[in-house]
Amino acid sequence: MLKIAVIGASGFTGVELVKLLKKHPMQRKIDLYSFGNAGKKIKDFSDQLSDYEDILKDFSKIIYDDYDLVFFACPNGTAMNAYSDINKSNVRMVDLAADYRLDDGKIWEKYYKIKHKSPEILSKTIYGLTEINRNEIKDAKIVANPGCYPTAAILSLYPLLKNNLIKEDRIIIDAKSGYSGAGREKIESGLSEKIKDNFIPYNFYNHRHFPEITQELNKARDSNIEVIFSPHILPIYRGILETIYVDLKDNFSHKDIIKIYKDFYIGENFVKIDESGFTDISDVINTNNIKLSFHLGENNKLTIISAIDNLLKGAAGQAVQNMNVMFGYDELTALTNE
Repeated sequence: MLKIAVIGASGFTGVELVKLLKKHPMQRKIDLYSFGNAGKKIKDFSDQLSDYEDILKDFSKIIYDDYDLVFFACPNGTAMNAYSDINKSNVRMVDLAADYRLDDGKIWEKYYKIKHKSPEILSKTIYGLTEINRNEIKDAKIVANPGCYPTAAILSLYPLLKNNLIKEDRIIIDAKSGYSGAGREKIESGLSEKIKDNFIPYNFYNHRHFPEITQELNKARDSNIEVIFSPHILPIYRGILETIYVDLKDNFSHKDIIKIYKDFYIGENFVKIDESGFTDISDVINTNNIKLSFHLGENNKLTIISAIDNLLKGAAGQAVQNMNVMFGYDELTALTNE
């Protein structure tokens, strides 16, 4: 039975994480921590937590050895400040931000504009894309929970790259996210009004998820992948849909593509294949699933449509999935009835 701390519990992903953990049968206690909201009740931040009287604790007073696992559901740059204390303790960590997602400290600092506090361990921490790195996650002390856009992109492309079936220099990822991905602070600062009846492109060629996507796809093929990644914000609260364009190296039928993915993801409970239609966001909302559909054009063109819930498979759900792997629980635990 686990003793768990959630740091940043009042944010959007923190709230989703608390919802999942409260129904996890293997948790012995869950302490909730905050920076600016200490002393408030968690139910003040979600109607779905109205039955819980948990009071948010002051993060500055946390003692890591009191816990088996700590989740950081905080802004980028938070978890790395705690690394020294965590490293000295017996606690294990899942960071839902980006502090340990990239292997190269210089690239991390280029995209995040912050000096990294523990760059020497970046290449040693485990990237928590469960379906790809499950064996490494089992024994990890620090798991870097992937970003939402990268989760949808990497799981969509990994089978094709691993099997050397597509041209590595012709990958286009046209990505759209619900506005909850921006976080509570930006939404409360007016983003929800700006996006109303609107559709906003942003951060082409310098989005922070770009190096994360290319880094992990390069590991699939051990080559220099070239990706065009174009993110947008949709006027909906949650969900991500990515339309991904690739060139196949040979002539494959739709049936062939379906078989490639089914074989690669055999036994994966959260990977759903749509064999005949178009995947859309409503297929995955409030689940930890990724759903994929495949659409062939002329001259070996393939379009992949990938959808996830950015707050679950793209954040809190995947974090709990990683926790289940780390502690030897069934991966479906607490994740089947979101």
